Amino acid sequence: MSDASVLPDLLLRATATPCGVRFIQGGDRDTRLDYATLLQRACRLLGHWQRQGIRKGDAVVLFVRDNRAFLDAFWACQLGGLVAVPLSAGAQSAALARLAAIGARLDTPWLFSERLLRQRLWQDHQGAALFATRVCLLEEVPADSPRGTPAPSQPDDVTLIQFSSGSTSEPKGVQLSHANLLANLNAITRAAAIGDRDVTFSWMPLSHDMGLIGFHLVPLANGLEQVLMDSELFVRRPALWLQRASEQGATLLCSPNFGFQHYLQRVNAPDAGMSLDKVRLIFSGAEPVSAQVCRDFAQRLAPCGLKPESIFPVYGLAEASLAVCFPQPGSGVQARQVAADSLVIGTAVRPAIAGQRSVEPVNLGFAVDSCELRLADEQGRAVPDGCVGRVQIRGASVTRGYYRCPACDREAFVDGWLDTGDLGFMDASGLAICGRSKEVIFAAGQNIYPQDVERMLEQAGCAPVGKVAVTALRSEDNIEDRLLVFVQERGVLEDFAHTVRAVQAELAEGASLQAHAVVPVKRLPRTTSGKLQRVRLAEAFGHGDYAQTMAQLAALSAGKETADAAGDTEHQLLVLCRERFPGHVLTPEQNLLELGADSLTLVSLHEQIDRCFPGKVEITDVFDYPTVRALAVYMDGLNGEASNPRGV
Repeated sequence: MSDASVLPDLLLRATATPCGVRFIQGGDRDTRLDYATLLQRACRLLGHWQRQGIRKGDAVVLFVRDNRAFLDAFWACQLGGLVAVPLSAGAQSAALARLAAIGARLDTPWLFSERLLRQRLWQDHQGAALFATRVCLLEEVPADSPRGTPAPSQPDDVTLIQFSSGSTSEPKGVQLSHANLLANLNAITRAAAIGDRDVTFSWMPLSHDMGLIGFHLVPLANGLEQVLMDSELFVRRPALWLQRASEQGATLLCSPNFGFQHYLQRVNAPDAGMSLDKVRLIFSGAEPVSAQVCRDFAQRLAPCGLKPESIFPVYGLAEASLAVCFPQPGSGVQARQVAADSLVIGTAVRPAIAGQRSVEPVNLGFAVDSCELRLADEQGRAVPDGCVGRVQIRGASVTRGYYRCPACDREAFVDGWLDTGDLGFMDASGLAICGRSKEVIFAAGQNIYPQDVERMLEQAGCAPVGKVAVTALRSEDNIEDRLLVFVQERGVLEDFAHTVRAVQAELAEGASLQAHAVVPVKRLPRTTSGKLQRVRLAEAFGHGDYAQTMAQLAALSAGKETADAAGDTEHQLLVLCRERFPGHVLTPEQNLLELGADSLTLVSLHEQIDRCFPGKVEITDVFDYPTVRALAVYMDGLNGEASNPRGV
């Protein structure tokens, strides 16, 4: 790999091996492509694009849900000297709004997508004005398209733009060159001790850097067999992830905290015949990495031969291509309890004392070869080991800057170092991340880490694990932050009054805090890797998005009553579905999948249905009966009588 100068060199070299990519889609739809066939498919797609008018240097937004189509398009970009812009594809309003915002940022971009997604974009977000005729649809690519003409690239050419997953109003595009990516691929290979017997397995979306770079480019660069499972299939059937990993003899897996929690919550017991003794490393890079979740996952899978030391907490970000810090392979999860009030920039971290608030940051190892790391105070001066500082990076794999955003560059780069926005400290085991500099809250005369308060509320039973987000808005006098607590709640608003009281009581007793507002939300915004997007919630609150909800809560607390919803099963389901698909006219015969309901949406819908009809349906039933009427008929027929909902 070290002799490659551009990404196409990797694919050309991989064609000499018998290895390739296996795509797991569920049922009998699994397919496999060797690397030589992948090259041929990419060349044919490039030819189709070139006949449509795409030229070297053009940006191509990859907005497709099929992993095979995504890889065809990604490699067509590399071979044709195009700039790939991967985005998480979906027909939901949020995904389309993000696509529209990014399309508006790019200079005359092309769009590679699917017919249904294009129709939704044109209808809801005036995509015709953004992409005009610069659209290539998956369904219109001829199977026998002639091969395209490769366009040679240079190592410093930008070949990939990874847009941040924050606010859709101001998306930031991280520009990565061939040289950046190759440097990081080499560093990952060395730091994870990847060998020719490794087999990789991932359910992460290819639009995410862990999925694309970590679990497609890394195995391809090393000539390994790789397995890619549809992300929606994992969400729908999490047990299948490790079952298929066992069958394929996978040695390298990945999952953020979200994936571990989803598996633990949905799978009561692993398959008795499953063997995970070949698993060498499970990369976990969510922010923050939870030591307890990792331990719970390892313990649950221990009977299947999973070694606890295989859990591999890592630190990375798009600005570094992917990897920044890795621990020693096989060292497992190392963490220690520290005093929460000592996690202040420039302050030495203190061990936890019994009876005081503490946190358990995970050690993430040391910088990989392609990246340097330092911790700095607010003035940009290096802080000693054991003290909290701003995490800053530089090196061969670090981006040269953001796409057409000089203000972003000025904010991020300090004397040649890129400020990641993360806070951390170093000890003998390496870097530990303890929060985000922009998410640290100053309230009641103290610095507060949102993750700390969220964990406290979860442990007190005020909210289920992973269903609460703490953030803040600065007060008008700029003295302190006004604490906001968002709780994922899909029940009736009247019932939420109890949650408000429980949250406020726990905040007062456990941390001497008072929330400015406790807000029910249908879902918590997250990145593709499961990271909470707290800033988006604070922005929405500041813009008045929750004003009506808060007014209704205030009226309820004053003793005013609202009418209770009532009706038969079909009516109740319609009410629930209309909440999940605002702006659509829903009929009982409407197929929810045709509205763009992906697996995450349907899993959320199932959770809400289960609250109103406890124990009535399994998650698979929502997929098997995708219309309101079909699902209602099924539910009413389970016991030969109508269901008895709690009410919506």
